[in-house]
Amino acid sequence: MEKNRKARRKTFAARQDLIERASELSKQKGYTLYGFVNELLMLAFEAEEMGVSLRILLDERRLLKAAKEASFILGLENLWYEMADIAYNKAKRSSLKSWSEAGQWLAKSYLSSGTKDPFSVFKRDLEAFTWSASEFEFEEVNGNISIRIISPRFSEAYTFMFAAFLVSSLETFGFTGFNNDVSRGTIRLRAHRKKS
Repeated sequence: MEKNRKARRKTFAARQDLIERASELSKQKGYTLYGFVNELLMLAFEAEEMGVSLRILLDERRLLKAAKEASFILGLENLWYEMADIAYNKAKRSSLKSWSEAGQWLAKSYLSSGTKDPFSVFKRDLEAFTWSASEFEFEEVNGNISIRIISPRFSEAYTFMFAAFLVSSLETFGFTGFNNDVSRGTIRLRAHRKKS
């Protein structure tokens, strides 16, 4: 019991700028620097025991934050596909129009976000948000774009509506000349940037 009362300390070296930031943060959070560093180390060990790194945890947190800021919501996947099927079967043209308008709106929100390269941010987020797809490739080379999405879980209706969403988003970013190959669970899109 006696040895638990007073923990032994050990000194370690770190970059000065990091120690200064840690010192500032610890004061803001009401910790001593000693307490703050120990809390960080305990969280890192806890993450490792869970089988994930702090980097993965932070990346996943950023993903959820970005999805929320882009007006995405979480929902049950099978319910989402079922609702897409119902809407598509009852009102195909209206459903495609709604998804197309949503793609246009989302692209405009990225374009007006003030970020330096809104298309790159859109591309990064879309790749991250489409985690239910088993394959997602999004490439741009010399103004030509190629998207390939494969998911055996996508219903036919969801596949076609998602393709309409993507085409509209890309048109809003200035792409044209689409070559689309869409079938249940598979979306392949090719286009090029409009010449200025």
